[in-house]
Amino acid sequence: MTASSTVDPKQRNRLLRYLHTGIEIPKYFPGCWAAHKYFEDFKPPILQELLLVNKNNTEVVNIILKAFHDGHFTRFETIAFSLAKCLCYGAERVKEATYRAALEVCKTPEEMLMFNNYLRLLNTGNGRGWCNFIKKWYVNKDPMELAKEVTRVRARHGRSHKTLVAKSHMKIDVNDYARDAIIKYIMFGLKRARTILANAQGTEDIFDYIEKVESMRHCEDPKDAAKIAEDNHFTLDHVPGHLLTSQEVWEVILPQMPLQQVLHNIQRIHNMGFLTESSTTTAILCSLLTNNDKIKTSKVTPIEVFIVASNYERNSKPLKYQKAIAALDKQQRRRQRQTFNPESKVWEWTVTHRHPKEVKIWGIDQKPNKTVIATLHLLIKNTWTLTPPTKARYLITLDMRDHMFKGRHYCEKYALSKKSKRKDVVANNGGGGDADNVQPAVTRTKMRQFAECFYNLHVSPGNAAIILMLQLLKREKHVKVAVFTEQGIELIDGKKCNDIEDTAVYLKKQKLGRVQLDAPIEWASKLNEKFDVFINMIDRSTRYMELEKSARGGRGPAGRFGPPPTNNDIVDHCPVRALERYRTKTANPDAKLIVMSLASHRLQTTDGSHEGVLDIVGVDEHVPEVMDAFVLGKFK
Repeated sequence: MTASSTVDPKQRNRLLRYLHTGIEIPKYFPGCWAAHKYFEDFKPPILQELLLVNKNNTEVVNIILKAFHDGHFTRFETIAFSLAKCLCYGAERVKEATYRAALEVCKTPEEMLMFNNYLRLLNTGNGRGWCNFIKKWYVNKDPMELAKEVTRVRARHGRSHKTLVAKSHMKIDVNDYARDAIIKYIMFGLKRARTILANAQGTEDIFDYIEKVESMRHCEDPKDAAKIAEDNHFTLDHVPGHLLTSQEVWEVILPQMPLQQVLHNIQRIHNMGFLTESSTTTAILCSLLTNNDKIKTSKVTPIEVFIVASNYERNSKPLKYQKAIAALDKQQRRRQRQTFNPESKVWEWTVTHRHPKEVKIWGIDQKPNKTVIATLHLLIKNTWTLTPPTKARYLITLDMRDHMFKGRHYCEKYALSKKSKRKDVVANNGGGGDADNVQPAVTRTKMRQFAECFYNLHVSPGNAAIILMLQLLKREKHVKVAVFTEQGIELIDGKKCNDIEDTAVYLKKQKLGRVQLDAPIEWASKLNEKFDVFINMIDRSTRYMELEKSARGGRGPAGRFGPPPTNNDIVDHCPVRALERYRTKTANPDAKLIVMSLASHRLQTTDGSHEGVLDIVGVDEHVPEVMDAFVLGKFK
């Protein structure tokens, strides 16, 4: 059987959507990745469909490789998992192409060990192809670079270098002493490796570097460890566990971190009590967050910085249920060794001797550092134009009513009154009728629900929408911004949108109204305005229930995709069909629609049969990257 030269366009789109978003349907769920939950043979279905029809179809591997080189995928897990699935379903030619692609894809030890973990979970075996892949990964790297990578990352995802080297029966060339020294160190340790390769040519620098790493691992004095890390430019991965609570070590390794890793560790450093007003750690951190060289070389987006700042300002992170229960138990044990100071409103330790388990959370009850928060908000202003423009024409429409910032106003909740709970209801055994089913009285109580984004509870939908809008407005040349009104939409002056606070105040003063998702497209079609991308930002799709019944035509329950109305008197307000009409009228077949439901996952703008439509549920740091990939046509 010969390899197929083409892949069906619809199947190709499903595969690319999976690689970019982790799910095959046109919907992106921030904060989660679908593939890691499914290791059965039928997940993801598209790879099985493509390779079971033709097991020699190497174009599938080429599509995965192209998605990796384009660089718009959100998580490396989807790339690694897809390649592992190709080894499950593919024939010999596909397996050879997959291992060649894995060598291009797996640059770092973390990526290589993750890929091998999926191979273990999928039971692909350790045959000749796998052994050659492992050997080439170690042989293709420069010896000193390999020594740094091996000592930096010893094991990840249940796989270690020692396990891979042993299972692959690796044999190094006789004259390659430097690389052989690294393999011997992996298998037997430093002392025996020195004994085996004593005075071998080219091994002295390798062993000297490894010896410094080992001295760092076994060092007990934080000051000595900080000196070793500073002299050798060690990263966080080189620091052993017993030194991760040392302030001296953190002050040395912080400048070695990329900006994204610095942001990821701010809460961790604060919890250990290092970010006080007068500490040198705070000064180092703020200097890194304002370093223009670090900012320009990073791929940080404004929404990512805002999420970090919001979580830090609330002094916590969004937790899953199990982690929240564990955190509550730890807090109760911590309170037994603390007292509450009513003046500072902070829990203070009643002991000076730190228990090893308490060191990591010694400063968790301290208030967030205002200097750090101010620096994070300054960093947002320096990251508006970091990502390259897509050069597309945008129409961004936002719902800016109060519920985007304050919640659903007041929700009526029916509950038993305290008075009725104290009464014993006695049934009338002989009366019959309704007297036998006496119902307790109910009272209406009001419960406040604050606005929060799905997957990021400390970010309000209004702020998230403004930040995503401002990034496009400041980066792109052809962007128009509008708000939903009772008559449809109304354009606003983009020049008055500068920073987050001023923009929020300006947008709230507009003539705001109920959300009709097809209104921006109908407005552009009526005025013959040319746009490539329509973006609607709302808190939840159930806002369509605010509309009169005559204005809900073409939309199903909860505002989801529905068939066109059968009654000719009812206007079809389906945004997908409005987009199709717009494409025909303006001769723009590539016009796209993005609908963002920031506070609810009940979103289904399309049933999956339409191209150029994307739903985004909630928000996370990858949303701008997903939007750019979709606009640039990477999903097809």
